[in-house]
Amino acid sequence: MNSFSSIASFIEIETQTDLEISGITDDSRSVQDGFLFVARPGVNCHGLTFIDDAIKNGATCVLSDLPSPPSIDIPYMHTEHLESMLIELLFKFYNLDKNNFLFYGVTGTNGKTSTAFIAHQVICKLGKPSCYIGTLGAFVDMKFLPTKGNSTPGIFELFKFLADHPFDEKAHIFLELSSHALAQNRLSSLRFTQTILLNIYSDHLDYHLTEKEYLKAKLSIMEVPAKHPPIIHSDSLIIESSLEVIQKKYKVNVLSSKDLSASYFFRKAFNHPELSSVSFEFPHFRMKINVSLFPQFNLDNFACAIGLLSNTCSESELEALDFTDIELPSGRSEHLICKQGHVFIDYAHDPAAMRNILSALAVSYSELILIFGCGGERDRSKRPQMMSVAEEFSHEIIFTSDNNRGEAFEKIASDAVGDKQIKNLSIVKSRSDAIQQGLMALHKKNILVILGKGHERTMEENGKSFPFNDREYILGNIST
Repeated sequence: MNSFSSIASFIEIETQTDLEISGITDDSRSVQDGFLFVARPGVNCHGLTFIDDAIKNGATCVLSDLPSPPSIDIPYMHTEHLESMLIELLFKFYNLDKNNFLFYGVTGTNGKTSTAFIAHQVICKLGKPSCYIGTLGAFVDMKFLPTKGNSTPGIFELFKFLADHPFDEKAHIFLELSSHALAQNRLSSLRFTQTILLNIYSDHLDYHLTEKEYLKAKLSIMEVPAKHPPIIHSDSLIIESSLEVIQKKYKVNVLSSKDLSASYFFRKAFNHPELSSVSFEFPHFRMKINVSLFPQFNLDNFACAIGLLSNTCSESELEALDFTDIELPSGRSEHLICKQGHVFIDYAHDPAAMRNILSALAVSYSELILIFGCGGERDRSKRPQMMSVAEEFSHEIIFTSDNNRGEAFEKIASDAVGDKQIKNLSIVKSRSDAIQQGLMALHKKNILVILGKGHERTMEENGKSFPFNDREYILGNIST
């Protein structure tokens, strides 16, 4: 379906106009020659605000929920029901069969990437077509493909990606759902097979402004269309305290390692450095799975991944798999064992994620050397909280740059430290210098922990981006 007349017919509009449409988008910046520009409500304004830009970039026709402005002289379609028919329109435009896709949505303050990527690997192990799209970019089966960079793509970007990478049979599509995407209804009325809420901690207040609005955004996953009721991992404090209210309002399934009455119950046995195990007592199966994931909180991510698949995969399918080679995504809990000692790299960039990691590592190591920073032009309230967590668990703290963007590093450091006198704290603006200092303090009995950037391959400062990756820098400056 790629002509003006076919789209007009789909939305029940009569037209004598016919022209070929080469693409479809609601972003005027993405318009190319021959595109249909969809002018719909946005976060701050309506798409019609950018219609002149869209036409200048090559749009040859427009579809909108608002009547045509008098100045428009290209074919224009108007329907008040645009949002309700948008998903069906995209399936038809790209000639995709909606029955050939199973969509899974994962949200939570922490663990989205790991959980979605683990679930993606399980489907790959079963020999079924699978695609992960999220913070890392995209993986079709285990082949990496770059995306525009948002954790959650827009609905037009998603459908273009699916059309460009066709599957021979029914495909499982795993999507990270960020709080921004949920608040913006970025995926419109896309219907999921299963959604899951992992946890909620305070985050992204630079965008949501209040914890109440952030909580509202995360809980909106309860209202996302899905075949099965959403699953809630209830083991985080905010969810645990809100669970009774949530259950009165929504039909949900609870996943927990604490509540024996939970419909999705699991037990963890952590035996680092040997294999750990997770025992599942789920509605559709009871089984024990051995995995090699470290630290312990990754067993929760694994359990959530199995929960996400619990209505799709059978017990016999899962029992036939070897899970001991399941890997975490790049930059997530990467444990490098070098001649000088152990190095641990993770993407953690909020107080709760830092606490999860540092408390787990403190069980196995007597001394933690911590390198971390706080993002510029982002939630300032997190900065002193992150430093407090660092103080609690670290023998030595090196505070450094972590995407300062347009904000002065000195101001970021001042916010993090405040009026405290912190023992064993170094403030080193250069991230490479900070890592060098950490490596010099490394020996066989401690561990160097580098948090904040994980998989990221660039640093942002003063409006510019330059190459830098923690793992690559470590491997280039240490003996393995």
